[in-house]
Amino acid sequence: MFSNLGHRIFSWLEKRELSYWRSRMRVGKGVDMKPGLRVTKPEQVTIGDYVSIGPDAILQAHAPITIGDYTLISAGVLIVTANHGLDRRELDMRRDVQSPVRIGRSCWIGAGVVVLPGVTIGDGAVVGAGSVVSRDLPPETICLGVPARPIKPRPKPRDV
Repeated sequence: MFSNLGHRIFSWLEKRELSYWRSRMRVGKGVDMKPGLRVTKPEQVTIGDYVSIGPDAILQAHAPITIGDYTLISAGVLIVTANHGLDRRELDMRRDVQSPVRIGRSCWIGAGVVVLPGVTIGDGAVVGAGSVVSRDLPPETICLGVPARPIKPRPKPRDV
């Protein structure tokens, strides 16, 4: 009985947390966000229509993050928009180097991907699980690796 009650309370808290993030971001219609989402500066985040964000994703939005319509962000994805300059020895967070991240329409970002500051991922790109995106990726390509590189074109959609 107590474990069921604990589960219900935990589930209620997760829903409240997602509602909190949703109320502070610009979110399109039909967006699905799973529990465990963490967002720094949610007012910097814009999410298109019918986007799905998997569990335990982290959006560190010190600069704008834009996610296009129909994009899938898988579990454990980390999107970072700020970095410490390598030329500095002190750790003054107010002087971070900040660059926006843009993820296009109809993209698929695999589980555990890290997207670094200043990156644009082109419309329709697929980024394989565990990849680190440190530079722009072209549209309609399958990309993977550390750093992520285009491997081959994404197959064209089949008529159903």
